[in-house]
Amino acid sequence: MNATRKETISQRRSLLQVQVKPMYSVLIAATLMVFLIFFVYRFNIPNPNMILIAGLVISSALFGYSGGIVAGIIMFLYTLFFFSIDHSFIQFTGQNMAKVLVSLFGIVVDLVFVCELKHAEMRAFKEVHKLTRDLSEENQLLQKVSMYDPLTGIRNRLALRQDYSRYEGKDMTVIMLDLDNFKSINDHFGHDEGDRVLKETGTDLINSFGKDHCYRYGGDEFLVLLPDVEEQVVDQELKKLMANRPWVKEGGRSTQAGYSIGVFRAREGERYSLREMFLLADNRMYHAKGSGKNRIVDTKISGE
Repeated sequence: MNATRKETISQRRSLLQVQVKPMYSVLIAATLMVFLIFFVYRFNIPNPNMILIAGLVISSALFGYSGGIVAGIIMFLYTLFFFSIDHSFIQFTGQNMAKVLVSLFGIVVDLVFVCELKHAEMRAFKEVHKLTRDLSEENQLLQKVSMYDPLTGIRNRLALRQDYSRYEGKDMTVIMLDLDNFKSINDHFGHDEGDRVLKETGTDLINSFGKDHCYRYGGDEFLVLLPDVEEQVVDQELKKLMANRPWVKEGGRSTQAGYSIGVFRAREGERYSLREMFLLADNRMYHAKGSGKNRIVDTKISGE
């Protein structure tokens, strides 16, 4: 969709929502009324208020009371000029005095009605704009929340799909981690303890590799994507991760959770899709599990 068509309702302004500085509104309203007076005077319009009322309405609609009052005063002065005897401003026939009073009443009513209409619409516009802004902020917050796993606090598979573009075509290190015997932890120590182990694992991954690069890939599987990171740095963090595995305790018993980790490194000049790299890291992770668990496999295995 064209960017100009993405404009929200709260950003679209009607005629009544135009706002300028009071000084400019006074000048514009006065100029408009002077032009209309010149027109009705030049062409000897028999009932000039039928024309001047348009200037009053336009000025009130555009500028509110700041422009409407100026237009109303100018219109009333011309009404005095037009209906007074010899254009004296102060002497009137009885019939013309009645016309002046009717004109004054009409000016006041039109001025107040249109200006209040403008103010009402502006208030509604501001309220809609505020609600739209609040809704946008809520949507952004919900979108952000939806990108993170609520238990571990790291990014989820929805976030992974959206992050694909920032990893494609880069030298990558892909780490796939699986908690060993996680079902056994839940069965023997309880699901609360299992949740704690998952949460601690997520925290350790964030501390080692950063929140933007860690994902909860499945129930007890985690994925780390590291673009353009030196192998030595990755190896150091993996050693720290293995050394600081969560401890599981129940009564007097305690055991340290195990990690089976598969690592795939895309060397310079090699080109793999992300899905290929995930598969290769996943194969090595399962090789680690099949080789006794609680270990790291980062070398090529048979079948790759």
